[in-house]
Order: sequence, then structure tokens, then C-alpha cells
Amino acid sequence: MKTLEEILALDNEADKIYCLKQRRTKAPDVHKLQKEWNPDLHEVMDSNERPDAVEKVSEEGYDKNGRPIPAEYRKDKVNPTNRIPLPLEQDIVNIHTAWTVGNDPKVECEPNDDAEKGLLKVIHSVCRKNKMRYNNKRIVRSWLSEQEVAEYWYVVEDKTFWSKILAKVKGIFGGKITPSKKLRCAIWSPFRGDKLYPYFDETGDYKALSREYTVTDTDGTETTYFMTITDSMVYRWKHTSGWVLEKEFKHGFSKNPTIYSYREQTLCHNIVPIRKRLESLISNFADCIDRHFFPYLILEGELKGIPQRSGKNRVIKITNGGKVYYLNWDQASEAVRLEMDTLWSRAYQLTNTPQLSLEALKGLGDVPSGKAFQFLFMGTNLAIDNHAEVIGEHIQRRYNFLVAAIGDLNADYYTASRTIDIETSIQPFTVDDIAEKIRNASDACGKPIASLRTGVMMAGLVNDVDDEVKQIEEEAQAAQMNDLIEPTY
Repeated sequence: MKTLEEILALDNEADKIYCLKQRRTKAPDVHKLQKEWNPDLHEVMDSNERPDAVEKVSEEGYDKNGRPIPAEYRKDKVNPTNRIPLPLEQDIVNIHTAWTVGNDPKVECEPNDDAEKGLLKVIHSVCRKNKMRYNNKRIVRSWLSEQEVAEYWYVVEDKTFWSKILAKVKGIFGGKITPSKKLRCAIWSPFRGDKLYPYFDETGDYKALSREYTVTDTDGTETTYFMTITDSMVYRWKHTSGWVLEKEFKHGFSKNPTIYSYREQTLCHNIVPIRKRLESLISNFADCIDRHFFPYLILEGELKGIPQRSGKNRVIKITNGGKVYYLNWDQASEAVRLEMDTLWSRAYQLTNTPQLSLEALKGLGDVPSGKAFQFLFMGTNLAIDNHAEVIGEHIQRRYNFLVAAIGDLNADYYTASRTIDIETSIQPFTVDDIAEKIRNASDACGKPIASLRTGVMMAGLVNDVDDEVKQIEEEAQAAQMNDLIEPTY
């Protein structure tokens, strides 16, 4: 196995890229994953997998020469084939995403001095400006459904960002240095058109990330590019008649500006057969309803006269001992419904996903307490805890990079970036019963555990908390005065 340095030192550019494309992990089957993720691409929507309904327009026969003529059919436009896809994978992945990073990650840091306090403020500001709350969801969603995802940090010219920051922390350094570059973040994943090639050395350490992508010009011309980002350099090749090194430059960071996460299988890999069966059942059931919902009127015998078309006492007259009756569909709907309900529940059980529909919550009866909810969602919490092994590390590496990057961009923060200690952790979504927590805490200490102002703030009914507290205190004083003045009997 060649080292990264040996690969980049090769004379032939095509050989470099060939070596950089060699993965230690299996590349995602993007076509297959897109078919699973997008309901419009499911097998039930394919006319080859689920043929169109047809109706007979002519019977078999013979021509004048006695040669057989096959029956003629055409697409049934009255009762077309039902194709009902289910976005099951999307629903499950979105629930897990919200459960994992619906709350912002917890950031623990005890700054030792003003420099570290200022650095921490800058990091929080960088995350806000780059909308990392939403990027976290994009990252987790891609990781669960596409198997891999990466974020790439780079710089753009923007003096206003640092001007605002220095205005808040000016007293720390006196504004000696005014940087001109701001950090930006990009998300790369297979569904976004990115082919990712992580490079790990023999010890398993992450050393570089390569990305192959295509850019379409305004005239429709497509150009393929290949990027490689190492701990110190960025290389970009362009494919014309062959691979040509277009540019190379130092990114200026002391750490690799890419963070990469991978999983062996998608979250919903095991439930694909269940989803296919559900789509088939629902679509077939819809076909049966369309064709058999209205019963056929059967006449046995000879019809006498023309049946009445109006009136309350309409009569059909038949002779020769005939009879009239409806041909009804002998439905097996209960068996179908049972199978569908079983498969649906099984899909969520296999992925430890809570069913958050109104119908599912109705079955819980009265609203459970916070502790009861914890038991109900124990499987989900365990699944999220497993997700945190990768996503938690991903976010920790991001903060490690940001600490170093800010020190690289602004010399005033260089020392602080080498001494500050920041720990992050995933904060899964939970259904907390605040009332239960307060009641338990109050019972434990035997007295109130929160101030009036905190209670008003937690209620969230008013915007001006201080004004509301003042009004409550005035009303309490007035009520106390009335109790003193009014006689008691």
C-alpha cells in the first residue's frame, strides 16, 4: 500500500487519481439507495414490475382465410392500475434525525482566561453564521440514508464577520489584528452528486478526502473535477481528454478541513422487503376496490319489457322462472388489514423508531408521564446512543478543527486555541415531564426549588417576564391587604 506522499509524488496524474480512488470501505450503490429513498422510483411505480391494467376490445377469431386472429387489448383508462408508493424510509430516517440532533449538541467548556472566553464566543458565532443546527440535520440524514457524508470548511473574504466579533471582545486584545477571512461550510454526499474517496493510512488514521463531481455550464457542457484535501494542501484535477492538475494550494489550516462519516448499511436496509410488500398490498387492494366495489346485477331468465328508470317502486320483470340478484365481492379485507398493520409496525420495530402518528398515540390513552415516555422510547434512545458513536465523534472533530482554524486565521487567538478544552456530546430529543421533575425535586427538599421569575419564564405565556412578575407580586399584596381588612366570621 502506497503512502499518501508516495501517491501524490507519482508522475502520471491518472495514476495518482487511480490510487486515491482505492477505498478500504465499500462505496455506496447510489442508484440503489436513490430508488429506496425516493418513492417515485420504487418498484411499484415501474410498469415492468407492475404492468398496466388492460381491457379486451375484441375476441379471438378467424379471418376469411381461416387463420386465427388473436384477441385485441388496450390500456384500461377507466380502471387504471393503482401504484401507491410509501415514503417509509424517509419517515423513519427523518424521525431518527430529529431524535439525534433535534437539540443542539451540548458544548462543555470552562475557559481559563479572557482569551479562551473570546475564542469560545467566536466558535459559537461561526456555528450560527453557518447554520450548523440545520447542517447537523443534513449530515445525519445523509449518513443514515446515503451511508456516507462529509463537511468541508474553507475561507472566503469577509471583513464584516471579524469586525462584529472584535466589537464584542475588543477589550481582550485591543483590536490589534483585523483578519479578513471568514469560515464557510459545505456538505458533500452521494445524493448531492459527490463521489467520496476517504484515504486512511495503514494504522487506520484519516489522512485525506477526495471528491469527484461534475459541473454543468450554462450551455449544457459537463466537466468532471477531482479534488483531494490533505492536512495541508488542496489539489484539483480537471478531466478533458485526460486528467490535468488544474490547481494546488495550501488551505492554511493546521488540521484537515474535512470531516467524514461512514456506515456499512443504511438505517432502513433491513426493512426494504417489508416496504415493497406493503406497497404491493395497498396497490392490489386499491385495484380490487376499483373493480369490485360496485356489485354486478345478475338477471337469470328472460327480461320482459324495459325496466323502469324512475319512481320509488321500480320493477324488473323476468319470465321462465328467472331471478335477479347482485354479485358481491367476497372481501378478505380484514386479512389484508391485519397483514398491513403487522408489517407497518414491524418496520418501525426493526429500526427502533417511534410511531408518532395521531392514531398510534391514541392507543396510549391518557398522556403518560415523562418517566413512562422514557420507557416507551427506550429502544429509540438506545438506537440514538448507537448513532452518537459516529455523529458524536463527527461533531467533536468539527469543534477540534474550528478551534485550530480560528487560531490559524487570527494570531490573537493562537495561544488560546492550543490551551482551550472543549467537549461535545449529543443531546437526544426527549419528552420531559417538567411538572413531574419539579414535583419530585420539591418533595425531595421540602421547599420550592425555583423562583417566581423562573416559573413565569418556564410557562412561556408572556414576553415581558419582569413586568409579569411585578404584576403578580402587586396582586398578591393586594389580596393580602384584603384578607387583613375584611372581617372573618
